[in-house]
Amino acid sequence: MTRIHDTIDALFARSERELHEKTSFFDPSDFYILGAGNMGRAALAQFRQIGVEPRGFIDDTPGKRGTFIDGLEVFGDREDASSTVVVCIHNPRHDYLKSRERFGAKTLSFLHIPWLFPQLSFAHAAHPDAYRRYREDIVSVYEALEDETSRRTFIEQLTFRLTLAWNFAEYCVTPYFPDDIGLPYDEEVDFVDAGAFDGDTARLFVKHFPQPGKIVAIEADPRNFAKLQACLAELGVDHIAHNAAVDGKEGMLKFDATGDMAARLSESGQLLVHCHTLAHFMKDVRNPCYVKFDVEGAESAIIEQSGDLLAERKPMLAVSIYHHAPDLIEIPLRLHRLGYRISMRYHGIDGADLVLYAMPTH
Repeated sequence: MTRIHDTIDALFARSERELHEKTSFFDPSDFYILGAGNMGRAALAQFRQIGVEPRGFIDDTPGKRGTFIDGLEVFGDREDASSTVVVCIHNPRHDYLKSRERFGAKTLSFLHIPWLFPQLSFAHAAHPDAYRRYREDIVSVYEALEDETSRRTFIEQLTFRLTLAWNFAEYCVTPYFPDDIGLPYDEEVDFVDAGAFDGDTARLFVKHFPQPGKIVAIEADPRNFAKLQACLAELGVDHIAHNAAVDGKEGMLKFDATGDMAARLSESGQLLVHCHTLAHFMKDVRNPCYVKFDVEGAESAIIEQSGDLLAERKPMLAVSIYHHAPDLIEIPLRLHRLGYRISMRYHGIDGADLVLYAMPTH
């Protein structure tokens, strides 16, 4: 066995010891959900599926306090300081540890939900046992990573997912454009922005590439798309904007149009959107090309379907790998086996926004 095998086995053993210890105080009849937004409402729906009812939401938005959202009252704080608070806010700028300081030891994260109720699958949270079958693949990812920062980041992320101990040191401020992964900032590069939101990443692209090529921006949410169009017009660069989604197949799929960062393909979505494969959008760009995926969980299907295209065109890639538990392991391995050099960085203060950077070896 290698040293990394020993590290992984020690993490699995630690996870087994700490699983009960970190959640034993939880009383399913005495807890609140912090955050009455999309994630909080989704958590409420999950709890109700198994007959669990929180005492209420807690939300700092003045207009929400005293109202009822999905039949649950919204408070400004707990009525009883002994009640547990489950933090259901997922935002790169949110600091879970500050919420824990505010509410004390009886504070949990939405990431604890599968720890509390293993029958639930919520957001990108997973029970620690979900990672055990990947033991050898975890070692393979570690050994394939290009640099020491990536290897530390990977171990930090794995430690976090197995123990839910918030202790992040490798936080990288600028998303999608770190200065140490080999992006050719002095060249003219085309950019495919899959999951373009309101144009925030397009702005960063133009800021980092003095000679920006064409931008192909893809956003399915109508309200986000309107903001995206305005942003691209303001930037004044050659661009094409698609009000559509990227997926591993062509067709029409249901979409949950929230008008914010939570918009995603969803079986419960009320909007039908056009979905296309990556090849559909890459026909509009030249090499060299940089492709960013932040498509709320469709990343793995897109990459699996696009293997031949990636092998032929060899675009540079930035891929979000935090939406589903296996993405941390399966996506890096798949791209490494296609001949990519892989690096890993996260861009949120609490380990959120984990991104895999894949550079072709040429």
